[in-house]
Amino acid sequence: MQCLTSRAVVCTALFLCIGLLASGCSKERVVIDADSRVLAEVNDHEITVSWFEQTYINFLIQTGQNDDVNNRRIHLENLIDALLLADEFKNQGLTESESYARYYERRSKSVLADRYFDEAFLANLEPPSEAELRRTYALSKDQVVVRHLFFSNPTLAAESYERLQNGTPFMDEAQIVYGTTEYDSTAGYLGPVKYFSVDDAFGVAAFNLEVGQYSEPIRSRFGYHIIEVENRLIEPLLTESAYQTAKGGISSQFRLRKRRLEGDSFVRTFMEARNVDVDGNAIKALQSFLADFAVDVAPKTSILPAGEQNFQLDSLRQNINLETVLGSFEWDGKRENFTTGHYLFWLEDLPFQEALHRTAASVGRAMRNELLARAGQEAGYLDAKAAAILDREVTQAQASFFRVHLRETPAENIDESLIKQAFETMGMGRQLKFRANFELVPFKTRAEAENVALRANEGSLDLTTLAGYESGVDTPLIEIPFLAQHIRSAPLNTHLVVGLYESWAVLLVSKREKEEINWDDHRESIIQRLAPFASEYQIIKRLRTESTIKVDSVLFQMLQAFDS
Repeated sequence: MQCLTSRAVVCTALFLCIGLLASGCSKERVVIDADSRVLAEVNDHEITVSWFEQTYINFLIQTGQNDDVNNRRIHLENLIDALLLADEFKNQGLTESESYARYYERRSKSVLADRYFDEAFLANLEPPSEAELRRTYALSKDQVVVRHLFFSNPTLAAESYERLQNGTPFMDEAQIVYGTTEYDSTAGYLGPVKYFSVDDAFGVAAFNLEVGQYSEPIRSRFGYHIIEVENRLIEPLLTESAYQTAKGGISSQFRLRKRRLEGDSFVRTFMEARNVDVDGNAIKALQSFLADFAVDVAPKTSILPAGEQNFQLDSLRQNINLETVLGSFEWDGKRENFTTGHYLFWLEDLPFQEALHRTAASVGRAMRNELLARAGQEAGYLDAKAAAILDREVTQAQASFFRVHLRETPAENIDESLIKQAFETMGMGRQLKFRANFELVPFKTRAEAENVALRANEGSLDLTTLAGYESGVDTPLIEIPFLAQHIRSAPLNTHLVVGLYESWAVLLVSKREKEEINWDDHRESIIQRLAPFASEYQIIKRLRTESTIKVDSVLFQMLQAFDS
């Protein structure tokens, strides 16, 4: 156990150092945002303009919502609620749970890995030219008003792009993609976005378009997008003095963006310098173990995050030899081992299908994370900036952990007025409830799915004869969120290939309709759906009365006025 014991000591020391650093620098504000103006204060937390804008754009992309004043206010309130829940999570002592401790340790090391990645890669980048800096400064002052078509897999994105190329107007295509039953002029509308407030690939693509142009499908960290620029809001006055003042920050942002878009080659060079050697037999044995302890080896037809929901990790740890050497690497002239114990430490953050079917690649990803974190620690990046970044990340995670905890123990005897308030607050009364008849068969590869879809459309294959066949009749889409987007946009009575969580499926939609959600007509189903959230509403209501919350309403209105 020598390898694991020494590793545990190092990890525990790292865990404690970052934790103490984070708590010790709570009163000293460390600037980690391009726009550090404080939009809101929640007890000891600050919501900066950059943090709000970055999380807001992510919220719009992930939910398919459109940019408007109401959604901005909702998102700000959600951020405030998250900070309150994070504080309550800590106050109730829930940070002592084993699952959270493992998460915190991984994030602590990931922050160090990211810091090393940033700093080391940037140090080897050619400095931007004066022309590049001036252009980037001008772009950072502008905004583009964008609409996008969002997809979870490239096949649907390519099909949509082909329809656009064949003459379908972008707005009409948005109706198809988002499955609107009535023409919706806001479909896919994101509104004005800033150059550095969105995903890197998304931002570069959007700001390289002229007004009225749309992009080819581009991949962001959320999925696939086709972007159309509807307008460009140009800052009319760019002074030399303002540019010189902002030049240093613009240079850093330019290099960071380039790092994120071009950093793969750096990682390859970093790992090659460590002379990594992998034990093929040990990897095969590991793959077999993962298959045995996977919750379900078949392709997933629901979106499940990596980690505990996919693998029975506790049982896996107890039944596998944690000291088995999966590979080795060189560090400071010495040969060191990478064990199964190291790999399982990172497994909860790794893609499930890759771990199960491309185990060698998954082990390589875990080793990369481990070595970058080690390099970051040795380079001295265990500093106030790392603590500030970690604090922000884990604060949002703490709110999520607490919500899971509350929903695992739903409240009983709920006051119906609270349920009705939740119904109105969540906007369910304004939503449309879709129902559909569908058939679905999952596959491990896209090629398998495409072959079956082709044969089914030709009439030579019946989906009901295939393993893994599922179907739904008059099924509310709210009950199958992993399929909702596909079903809303799918042409009726046509077999098509859709992307699921790291797998593929053939989908056939034979019926799709909607109905207004009405409290009286759907009282029982609404109560059943919202009951797990009642405890959260009660706690947030109490915390809001007990906490100090300050919102800079003037700054908030200025942001909205500028964006409009």
